[in-house]
Amino acid sequence: METRSLRSEEVRQARCGRVLDPHIAPLNRWAGERSSRTGQWLPFFDPADGGVGARVLLLLESPGPVVSRTRFVSVDNPDGTAENMRCLLHLSGLRRSDVVLWNAVPWQMSEGGVVTPRPAQYAEAAPLTREVLALLPQLQAVVLVGKHAQQAWLAVQSPLPAFSCPHPSPQNFNSRREEAAKALTALVGVYGRLLPAG
Repeated sequence: METRSLRSEEVRQARCGRVLDPHIAPLNRWAGERSSRTGQWLPFFDPADGGVGARVLLLLESPGPVVSRTRFVSVDNPDGTAENMRCLLHLSGLRRSDVVLWNAVPWQMSEGGVVTPRPAQYAEAAPLTREVLALLPQLQAVVLVGKHAQQAWLAVQSPLPAFSCPHPSPQNFNSRREEAAKALTALVGVYGRLLPAG
């Protein structure tokens, strides 16, 4: 299983060339329109994921610094958190076509280093999360990845089933080994609840 592939300029260029593939175009058009309207830069959804056909939304906290270089919310990003998330998906049985990734506070605010979202930003971002949910007609579950995503979800007020998952940062997994097991258990549980596609 290849990880961190978006460190390659060739891979990034190829992925950028697919941002308007039919399954992902509605999401990326939405992100581009919201970026233009608000002046807050939003990254692309990854065309390697399920797009509008996704059955599971992995709702992360906020885009990390690497996203300003790759332009994608992706498990292929060249950082430890993305690599851990990709490994968890692989082990859980969830396929890339099953999932789409986004952030509870979706705009880039950490280009120069990690920035922790604030509660006021959860409320500001909640309408954007609701708009994303409306673009995902096959969605069956939301996985809230990390405490900030879990707190931000309260402002979204969605009836969709939501499941908590520890944040897969290397710092979290390395200092609390049991967190990786909890994260995998959460994703396996979500996979087991999915209705057949189609």
